[in-house]
Amino acid sequence: MRHPRLVSLAAGLAVFPLLLTGCGGSNSGSGGTTTKLSISATGTDSLPFMAILQVGIDKGWFKEAGLDVDLYNGGGGGNTLRVVTTGDADMAIAGNTSVLLAARQGGSNLKIVAPWFQVNDFYWIAPPGRSATGAKLGFSSAGSSTELLVKGLEKKLGTTSQAVGTMGDNWTAAKAGQVTAGWAMHPFVTDKQVKEGAKVLVAARDQLGDTPADLVAVNTGYAADNPDNIKAFFTVAERLNKWVVDNTDEAAKTLAPLVKVSPEVMAQALKDTPELAKAYSLKVDAQALNNLSTLMVAAGQLTEPVDWAKTMDQQYLPENARAAL
Repeated sequence: MRHPRLVSLAAGLAVFPLLLTGCGGSNSGSGGTTTKLSISATGTDSLPFMAILQVGIDKGWFKEAGLDVDLYNGGGGGNTLRVVTTGDADMAIAGNTSVLLAARQGGSNLKIVAPWFQVNDFYWIAPPGRSATGAKLGFSSAGSSTELLVKGLEKKLGTTSQAVGTMGDNWTAAKAGQVTAGWAMHPFVTDKQVKEGAKVLVAARDQLGDTPADLVAVNTGYAADNPDNIKAFFTVAERLNKWVVDNTDEAAKTLAPLVKVSPEVMAQALKDTPELAKAYSLKVDAQALNNLSTLMVAAGQLTEPVDWAKTMDQQYLPENARAAL
């Protein structure tokens, strides 16, 4: 199968003011209408709910909807978003806190239009024999979704935390005893359980409830010129979600090479995903959004709760996916 080129963006997470720098790109509103849609997404090579975008390209579903889609694999929330703020890409799908904080910056050129992956699928995994009592939990980087969750876990469980990096880096640190447990999502969780006997020390959903893993933001200029493209994108996204839920075995075989695990591990990982039909859905979960806001206020990332009715523009979503906010 021939895959369109995935362009790896520069690594590292820049602070949010840096998101607003750089020269304007071709899609920042000056280019007018187009059939092209450039998507910058975090984790297309490791997370199945991001890899489905590549499936949509490979199956020709985006083309059927009249879209010429380019997919870029962003290296962290900051880099994923930066190319959209400058107009070099049109849409970003990245960590919830990164998108929300960036969109609140003046002149960000970002509009939040949807949540992405509707359940809290974050875990802290460790070698056998570890205890959550007094544990040090690894997270990715400052300002990340994983930092938000470990701050919530600190308040609830009395744990401590340490910035480590990627899921792989966290697992290495956990095995070396540098942290008690490292963060992970499926299928990484399942892969390490099968191959190395990893144990789930903390399931964030059990302790903190649901939050959307990511948020979708679009460049405001692109949205003004091409609203139908954004609507078409979500039509295909819902088709992809339904494909995962209704054809899980087929989806596992297709997604496995994209996220570099075996089909058997991918199949089990999808079975282990909490509430698969909710996770792989565009249906806006107002409670999960409010939970995200509450956690961010408690962590000191926000000074007041988010007014989601003003913050998220749901007009591009299918009507049955929208919620009263």
